[in-house]
Amino acid sequence: MMTFNFTSTARYLYYILLGVLTLFVNYQCTVASDQNLLPADAPLSTTIDGIAYHSGNWAHPDYSESFTSLGNHRLVIESSSDTGAVFVHLDWRRRDMQPGDKRMILINALTQDTVRNMMTLEVNNDFGNIIFEPQVGSSVYYLYYLPHTSTGKYYPKLTYLPPVQTADPVWAERVATINRMELPSGKVTAAESIDDFHSFFPMEVIATRDEVEAFTTAHPQSYYLFPESRHRSIRMSHFLPYHWMERGMVKGLVDQVKRGEYYTFQVGLYSPTYAMNNIDVSLTSLTGNDGAMIEADRLTCFNTGGIDLNGKSFAKSVSVPAGQVQAFWFGIDIPVDCQPGTYQGSFIFHPESEKPDTCLLSLQIAADTIANHGDDDPANMTRLRWLNSTLGTDPDFVVQPFLPVTYEDNTLHVLGRDILLGSNGLPEQITTHFTEEVTDLTETPQAILAKPVNLVVTNADGRQPDWESQPYTIQQDHPSAATWSTVNETDAFQMTTRGRLEYDGMLDYHLVLVARKDVDVKDIALPVAYRPEAAEYLVGLGYKGERRPERVDWHWYVEYHQEGVWMGAVNKGLQYVLRDENYERPLNTNFYHNKPLNMPPSWFNDGQGGIRITRQGEAIVADNYSGKRTIHAGDTLHFNIRFLITPFKPINTEKHLSTRFVHEYVPVDSAIAWGGTVINVHHAKPINPYINYPFFALDSMKAYIDEAHSKGVKVKLYNTIRELTYHAYEFFALRSLGDEIFNDGDGGGHSWLQEHLEDHYHSAWHATEVNDAAILDKGTSRWTNYYIEGLNWLAKNQEIDGLYLDDIAFSRETVKRIASVMNRHRDEVVIDLHSANQYNPRDGYINSVFLYMEHIPYISRLWFGEYFNYNEAPDYWITEVSGIPFGVGGEMLEKGGHPFRGLVYGMTTRKYSTFDPRPVWKLFDDFGIAQSRMEGYWVENNPVKTSNPRVRITIYRKPDQVLIAIGSWSQTNEKVRLDINWQTLGMDPQKVTLTAPAIAGLQDATTWSVHEPVLVPANEGIVLELRSK
Repeated sequence: MMTFNFTSTARYLYYILLGVLTLFVNYQCTVASDQNLLPADAPLSTTIDGIAYHSGNWAHPDYSESFTSLGNHRLVIESSSDTGAVFVHLDWRRRDMQPGDKRMILINALTQDTVRNMMTLEVNNDFGNIIFEPQVGSSVYYLYYLPHTSTGKYYPKLTYLPPVQTADPVWAERVATINRMELPSGKVTAAESIDDFHSFFPMEVIATRDEVEAFTTAHPQSYYLFPESRHRSIRMSHFLPYHWMERGMVKGLVDQVKRGEYYTFQVGLYSPTYAMNNIDVSLTSLTGNDGAMIEADRLTCFNTGGIDLNGKSFAKSVSVPAGQVQAFWFGIDIPVDCQPGTYQGSFIFHPESEKPDTCLLSLQIAADTIANHGDDDPANMTRLRWLNSTLGTDPDFVVQPFLPVTYEDNTLHVLGRDILLGSNGLPEQITTHFTEEVTDLTETPQAILAKPVNLVVTNADGRQPDWESQPYTIQQDHPSAATWSTVNETDAFQMTTRGRLEYDGMLDYHLVLVARKDVDVKDIALPVAYRPEAAEYLVGLGYKGERRPERVDWHWYVEYHQEGVWMGAVNKGLQYVLRDENYERPLNTNFYHNKPLNMPPSWFNDGQGGIRITRQGEAIVADNYSGKRTIHAGDTLHFNIRFLITPFKPINTEKHLSTRFVHEYVPVDSAIAWGGTVINVHHAKPINPYINYPFFALDSMKAYIDEAHSKGVKVKLYNTIRELTYHAYEFFALRSLGDEIFNDGDGGGHSWLQEHLEDHYHSAWHATEVNDAAILDKGTSRWTNYYIEGLNWLAKNQEIDGLYLDDIAFSRETVKRIASVMNRHRDEVVIDLHSANQYNPRDGYINSVFLYMEHIPYISRLWFGEYFNYNEAPDYWITEVSGIPFGVGGEMLEKGGHPFRGLVYGMTTRKYSTFDPRPVWKLFDDFGIAQSRMEGYWVENNPVKTSNPRVRITIYRKPDQVLIAIGSWSQTNEKVRLDINWQTLGMDPQKVTLTAPAIAGLQDATTWSVHEPVLVPANEGIVLELRSK
C-alpha cells in the first residue's frame, strides 16, 4: 500500500478538489472556491508525521478486580540496531496534562520483556525524546506512556504510575557521555490504542505549539471559528486538533441531507490570548434555489438556549476563557416538504467587545425524505433535537387508572380522595375512600385532618391575628389539574395562597407572605393536625417506618436529606414536604453530599425552624415552625408546602399476583419454562449493553422482544437518569453544554474518562463485564427531555413494555411524562422501581419510600431492595417495603428476601442470580391465587387472626378455599391458635381440612386440625391451606 506524504497546503487543496468532485458526481452544486468551504466529512489521512494511527487490539485487563495495566496507548518503535543505544524522537501529540509525571514502559514486541535500559531526555505534550538499549534479535518495541494501577470493580480508583529510573547505572552513565546525534535512530511507525473506542484519532491528536503559532501568525485574529462535522465531536478544551491546523483556514462546511432530516453540525471557537465573553450567536434563514428558504426559527444553537424540562424557554450566556476551545452545536430542522436544492446560511458569532465573525453552511438537500427526522440512526446526531422536546406534557392526558380532577363549590375530587378547601384556600378537610385492603373504593369517606390547615403568625406578644380572606374560585383549564388563588390579610401581613391539585393526589401550595410593616414575630408556623387513626404510622424525619412515636422533635440539617414527614394508616395518609423558591432536587443514591438539599430560607430561618409532632387532645399535630425573626416592610417569605394524599390508587391483586419477573437476560423459552411473564433486561447485557443508553444492538433487541411478544411475555429495559455511559453518541455534545447536563466533579474513575475528559466530571458506575463506564448526569436538566423522547422511540419502534428504574434521580413531573408517553404506544405499561436502601449516612438518612413517594402514582410495583433489613418489625415492612399504603405491591431483593414474611404482604423475590421463587410461584398457581381476595392483618375484619403479637397473618380467600400466610417475628417457636370467623368465610369448621402444602425448600406437607394450635418456626413462618371438604 502506497502512502503519500502531502504538505499541509497540498493536502488542503486535495480535500477541496475531492469535495468538489464528490458534489459534482452526486449532482450537487459547485461551491465557489472563494467561500472557502469544505465537505463536512472529507476523509482524513490516518498518518501524521509518518505515524499511522490505528488500534493495536491488545487484551483488556480484568476490570472486576484490582490490576496494574501497561495502559490503553502505545507507540510502535522500529529500530534496525540491536546493540548499544538508540535515540528515538516521539511525535506523540499528547493531550494529557503533565505528561512528564507519568511513567513510560518499553516492551520488546518479540519477547514481551521489559526493556529496562531506557533514558528519558525530554517529555512534553508535543513530543518526547528517549534513548534505549535495543535487544539482540528484536527490531520492534512498544512504548506505553499511560500505565496505571486501578482498584477495579464498580467504582474504580485509578492512579497513573509515576516516572521511575530502571536503567543500569553503568549503561546510563556511558550513554550520557555520547552525543545523541551520533546514535542510531529508531522510528515511531504507529500510534496504537487498545481498541477503536480508546483512540485519540482524529479529534484528540493535538496540534503542536509551533503549528498553532504558525496558524495564528498567518491568520491574525482575536478569535477563530473552526466548523466541524457532526461525526467528529470536538473533544478537547485545552488543545487544538492537528487536523484543524492541517486543513488551514476554513469558513464553513458543505454537506448533504434529506428532506425531513434534523441536521446538526458544530463550530469550535478558540481565542489564543483573550477571554471571549457573552458570545452572541445569530442564526439566519437558509436561502435556497429560486428564493426558497428555511426560516431561522427552524435553527437552534444548543449551547445558547433551549427548552427546559418544564417546557419553558431559556437562554444561556457562553464565555470562553483564553487559550481554550468551546464547541457550539447547531441544529437545523429541514422541512419534509422543502424544495430540493442548495441552501446557504450564515451563523454569526459576536463576543462582547469584539468584532463578529461568520461561519457559513451550504446544504445540498436531496429529493429523498428520511423517516423520523433521521432519529433511527443515533450516530447522525439528529437526536440532539430531543433536548428541546416537550413530549409527554399534554395537560389533557390522564394516565390510567386515574380520573380527571373534578370539583363542585370548594370541594375537589380525584381518584379515591376529596379535598375541602377553607376560606383561606388551604385544606379544611382531606378524606379518602380506600378500603382497608387498598384494593377498592368505598362510598364512606374517611377523614385525615383533625383541624383545618392554616398559616399561624405569632406576634412577639403572643397574639395570633386572624386572617381576613378574599373570595376565590377554582380554575380548571385542563382535566389533569385545578388551581386557585386567594389573598389573606392581617394588619401586618398579606398572604397570597396559590394552590394546585393534580389528578394523582398531589396538592401543592405556594404561600407568599409579604410584610406590610416592620414587625417582630415569635413564630410563623403551619400546623397540620391529623386524626389519630390517620397517623398510625410515621416515615421520615430520621425515623425508619414504624408506629408513630409519641413525640418527635426535628430540626433542619443540611447533612440530612429530610424535609417533611408521612403519617398515615394503610388506607389513609398524608405526606408533606416544606420548600422555598430555592428548591433543587438533591442527588441521591450514594451522591447526596455532592449536591445536598438547599435549606429553605423561610422554613429554615437560620436553623431556628423545625417540625414538632405531639398529641394535642384528639389530634396528632405536626407543627411546622420557623421561629422568631424580625421582618421589614416589603420583605417576602415563601412558605411552600406540597402534600401527597395516600393511597394513590387501588392495588390490582390479580395482576400483581399473576405477574412474575425474570430479572435475567435468558432465552425467552427459559423464562417461560420458569413461569415468568415479564423479563427485565438489565444493562450490561447483549441487547442492552450500555447503562442508560439502550440504543445499541437495536436489531437483536427488537428480535428478542418480538419473540417474547409472540409467546405472551413482556420485556422491560433498564433505563434511567443518574449516570450516562461514555458510549453515548451525544456524549461530547452534552459535555459542550458545561455543567448543564453532566454534574461537575473532581474527575477520576475509569482510565478512559481520565484520558478523554480530564476534568469537570463526576465518575459513576462501571459495568466491569462489558467495560462500560459512566459519569453522573442531572435529572433536572434538558437530558430529561431527551430521555422522554428516547422512551417514546423505544416504545414505538422496539415495542418495549416498560421500564426497570434503578432508583430515580429525576422529578415527579418526569415520571408523569414517562407514563404519559409510554401509555400512548402500549396497551399495558409496567414500570417497576428498585431502590437500594437510602437510609444511611451517604444518602442523608432518607427513607426510600419517602424519597420516591411522589413517583409511586406512576409506578407498577416496588423492589426494595439492597440493604433493606427484612428482620425489622412488621410496621417497617408495611410502611417501607410493601408499598401497600401507597397503592402498589412490592417484591423482595436483599439476600432473596424472607419468603414467609413476604407472603404476608403479597411479596416474593424475583428469579435472579441464585434466588429462585419458582416453588412459591407454583404454590400460587396450584391455589389460583390471582383469583383470590387478599386480606392482611391490617384489615380489621380479617376473618383469620391470632392474638400473638409476634406473628402476622394474611389470607388469600376464594369460595371454599383459603390460603393462610403466617409470618413470624418471634425468636422462638410459637404455637399459634387461629381465630377464624367461620361465618365470614362461609365455611363449616366440621367440614374443612387444614394442611400445609409442600413448598420445595420452604416446608414439607403437613396436616393440622383447625381446633389445635399450629407450630410456627422461630423467625420463619408457615403457609396453610383451608379447604371445604
